[in-house]
Formats: sequence, C-alpha cells, structure tokens
Amino acid sequence: MNRKEKEREELSGFPCPEIDDFETSGVLLSDEIEHYATEYRMIDPFKPDQLKPAAYELTVGDEYSLGGKIERLYDESGKDTIVIQPFEVVIIWTAERINLPRFIIARWNIRVKWAYNGLLWVGGPQVDPGWVGHLPCPIYNLSNSPVELKLGDPIAVMDFVKTTPFKVGASAPYNRPPKRTVLADYEPEKLQSALFTEARQRINRVEDALNTRVAEIEKNVHRFGTRLDTSIGIIFAAIAILIAALSIFVTSSQPVQFSLPAWFYVSVILSILALIFSIFSFAKARSREKGNLKDNGNKH
Repeated sequence: MNRKEKEREELSGFPCPEIDDFETSGVLLSDEIEHYATEYRMIDPFKPDQLKPAAYELTVGDEYSLGGKIERLYDESGKDTIVIQPFEVVIIWTAERINLPRFIIARWNIRVKWAYNGLLWVGGPQVDPGWVGHLPCPIYNLSNSPVELKLGDPIAVMDFVKTTPFKVGASAPYNRPPKRTVLADYEPEKLQSALFTEARQRINRVEDALNTRVAEIEKNVHRFGTRLDTSIGIIFAAIAILIAALSIFVTSSQPVQFSLPAWFYVSVILSILALIFSIFSFAKARSREKGNLKDNGNKH
C-alpha cells in the first residue's frame, strides 16, 4: 500500500456528523471548537494550546514543496527549517487534518505575524463542509529578505462557521475522501514563482557578463605585463651592448702596456648584469605567455 492509498484509508475512518449537537449558529467559540475536535476529530491532532477564543492555529507540517520539488522536514537541528528566498513560492502542508461536519465551513488565512514578514498567502479562504484531510498552503515571499519557517510553527489561523441545516438528499454532499489526499496530487512542480525565476535569470546574466569582462581585463593585464617584461629585457640588452661597445672603443685607443682604468671594469660588470637581467626578463615573459595559453586552453 502506497502513501496515497494509506492516507485515503485513514481519512475514510473519520466520522462526518450531519446533525448539529447544539443547534446554534454563527462563528464557533473555543468551547464548541474543542467539542467537535474531541468528539468528531474535526481537528486532528488537536492541541488545546493552539486554541484561540474563536479560532484555531494551524502549523507547518513535515512536508512542503519549494521550487517545484517536494521536500521533508524532520524534528532535528538543521533539518527542521524552510528558507523562503525573496520572490520565491513555497507550498506548506499543514500538520493537522481538518474533518468538517456537514454543517460547518472553515475559513483560514496566514497569521498576521508572517504577513508583516512579507509572506503572502494565495490559497482559497473557505473550506467546504464535509472536507477531510491536510490542507496545502501556497505562500509567496514578497520581501527583500529570506524568511525561515520551522516544523511546527503556527502558520495560519482558522475559524469555523455553522451553515443552514444539512438536508440528506437535498443538500449536495462533499465527496469523502477527496480526490487529492497527498501533496503530490496538487502537482506542485507546476507552481513556481515567475518573479523568482526571472530575477535569478537576470542575476545569472549579469554574473556571466561580469565574469567575461573580468576575464578580458585579466587577459589585457597579462598581455601588458608580458610586453613590459619583453621591453625591459630589450632595453637592458641594448644598454649592455652600448656599454660593452663603448668600453671596447675607449680601451682600444690605449697602449697595451698601460693598465685599464677602473671604470672599464665597472662598465664590464654592468654590461654583464644588464645582459643577465635582459635574459631573465625575456625568460619570465615567455613563461607568463605560456601560462596564459595553458589557462585559456583549460577554460575552453
């Protein structure tokens, strides 16, 4: 038996009263909410601390859909939280099953606390008499900051209103259990935020353009560095040649028997250093150029 079949079997066992025990009218106060919850499982599970004067708080269940994918929450740190990004939509599956008698409708909406955090609820406000099962709660984050929801957080408030008396054979009954009993039946993969998708696509395009521009700048900087190293090498090589030529020219006019002046030796040393530096600069330029070619090959 799969999950959907098991859920349908369990929902089939919920009672569905057709006659009002109190024969009252209007919005149910806490005492009648508790009566129908405990006697007929109108709210399952029912927790007295979630009961309000004329309403009941519904909480975040262990299943939800985000970005079109169904995920699970667990009662342990790091696995009990939903993070809703700006402009993203999430479908919350309520922890409670609602089991309405034939003479009671329910109305619900997101808690004011979450509305002030930027969450917008887009579900249908009325639950028909005779409904049984969990409720899907589609929520948009219209704020500019991520919003976190935890397993068991009160997410919505539901009140209950009595209808005119249910008449067997005359009043149209709600079919029980409903056709959609699990979250997958609502095809959540089709409900994705166009705003979030478009914003993400634009961000990706900007990031791609920025990365391309940065790569071009880095490439130009490498080229400039390579040319600078090569130019410096050529300049120093030319200086070395000039110094060496000047030394030869000056010393060639002096008699052999005379000792060479000290500046001649200095010029020779400088020539050698200039030549070494030019060779080093040229080798460095070549190495950098090969490195750039290798990096470009890896990127492609």
